[in-house]
Amino acid sequence: MAEREQCWLMMFDPIDPPPKLAVSMEELGKRHQAYIHGLQEKGHLFAAGAFRDENGARAGTGMIILRAPTRAQAETIARQEPYVANGVRTLKLIPWQKSYG
Repeated sequence: MAEREQCWLMMFDPIDPPPKLAVSMEELGKRHQAYIHGLQEKGHLFAAGAFRDENGARAGTGMIILRAPTRAQAETIARQEPYVANGVRTLKLIPWQKSYG
């Protein structure tokens, strides 16, 4: 049996009401995209995407699947996500191992 790859689901919930920010939500969105590209460049990104219904409409926030061998490393990486770092979203980190595919 092949060794399973340790990953972490980064799940988010919006803070309501959101805190007052020194940057715009548009800027946070740009920083979020740059964060995801940075994860890809460093080999930490397994997958990422927004939750959408069958018609393509947003259905909540989204999810990032992060590669990291330990929870401590995953938490360090995950807490740098701009929405989380700026207190706009809460983070739930769930361990997940790729078994197939």
